[in-house]
Amino acid sequence: MAMLAAIRLIKSLSGSEKRVFKLYVKRQSTERSYLFLFDLIDSSNPNSLQTIETTFKKKYPSASIYNTSRYLVKIITDCLIQLKADKDQTFQLYLGLMRSRILKERSLYEESYNEIKRTRLKAHTYQYPIVEYLTYREELNYLSDNNFHETTDKRLVEIQMKAKMLLRDVNHIHDHHSLFELLKYRLIHAGKISSKEQLSKLNDLVLSEMALVTNKPANSFAAQKLHLLFQSFFFTNVGEYTSALKIFSSLNQLFEKKLELLDNPPFDYLSALNGILDSLHTLAHFDKMNFYIEKLHQLHQSIYPEYFRSLVQKISVLYQLISLNSKMELSESVALIDSLGRDWINQYSMIDEEKQWELYFNIAKSYFLLKDFRKSHHWINNAMLRQHCHKNWLICKATRLLNIILYYERGERDYLEYEITAYKRFFGKEHLLKSEIILLKNIKFKIRTSVPGKAKLQQAQNDLNVLRKDQYEIQLLKHFDFLAWNP
Repeated sequence: MAMLAAIRLIKSLSGSEKRVFKLYVKRQSTERSYLFLFDLIDSSNPNSLQTIETTFKKKYPSASIYNTSRYLVKIITDCLIQLKADKDQTFQLYLGLMRSRILKERSLYEESYNEIKRTRLKAHTYQYPIVEYLTYREELNYLSDNNFHETTDKRLVEIQMKAKMLLRDVNHIHDHHSLFELLKYRLIHAGKISSKEQLSKLNDLVLSEMALVTNKPANSFAAQKLHLLFQSFFFTNVGEYTSALKIFSSLNQLFEKKLELLDNPPFDYLSALNGILDSLHTLAHFDKMNFYIEKLHQLHQSIYPEYFRSLVQKISVLYQLISLNSKMELSESVALIDSLGRDWINQYSMIDEEKQWELYFNIAKSYFLLKDFRKSHHWINNAMLRQHCHKNWLICKATRLLNIILYYERGERDYLEYEITAYKRFFGKEHLLKSEIILLKNIKFKIRTSVPGKAKLQQAQNDLNVLRKDQYEIQLLKHFDFLAWNP
């Protein structure tokens, strides 16, 4: 596990962060096996764990790669904390608390108290109730240690009540977090909702969230954000994309009004923009995408880490490809792909694996629509070799289905039957959507005329327009209209 953590961490570093790390380790004169491991991981494929371990063992036979990788992670995180301390308001707040503790330990009580007040003001401005509560707790400790010198009974109770109210706010935000986390947990482990029976299993969370909002009005930025995130995540995963789009738009407006309260980097804002674009994609409102793609471009700023800017670029390219492919502007799609160079898609590939799958798929789709099946298959194979396939991700299903279609189009019948069998085994026959069943049976009828069930297939094909509007089927068909493809 320590090795995997080291690989993921190193692969997320920007060029400037790597330089800071190298300067940091130069100060140490001890044997630096961890520096060799750093260079080894940096120059290796993230999936070549065995090769990394073997090479390290040859160079340092007496060293433990487990202990070395653990120490390497510690050194890198120390460097990153130093870099973040000057830029991130959260780090600054906690540094303020630590600074006040140090001053207090050195008997500089007045200076410690002043640091607490400065930190509290920042925490209130940036709406961090936990840190604000801790400053009141520190103030109460300070007053107690000084025997409540020049403190009235009224003032003491006032400070205590402010601290208590902040704890109530924290508890309210915790309740929002708990419901959102439970919703994500159930949807991640069950996949996107594809039936009314699955939808009914979420009713308790929806009712609890409604009660939470009704009983305790959400005035703080955090509470409003979590309420809208819960609703947007719920509507997206149950296939209610029109409702999801409205919620995402409200969330986006909230973020744009409170830009100063966003994290650095602003992942929540990026998530909202991605949610809007995904909803527009599902609803086929491609003409409205450019406005939000431009907003993505505004997030590509040097003040944010390189891995974040890389993710922003990938999401932007993804939706540009989706928009261009929908209009059959395929030469523009290929020009966009070519303009990015060879290695850009593999940069920070472990930051958002689902987006990585979508990017590979839509590049392959561009070439498929051009009938360049060899190049399309090349990109599909890259995705399947480099990325881990998840049973609950519909983009993984779409990629594997396009892979099957490409085997058919290229006349590779031996691989075709094997891939169909492997597909059903991996995703489970009982979890297949109607559109998947129709596609796979359609291909089987073409390659083996003796397969039974043609009458049922014909009946299903007569209802294609109904399937295309089904809120569960559309979650797969938005990636590729598998029902329109005819072998």
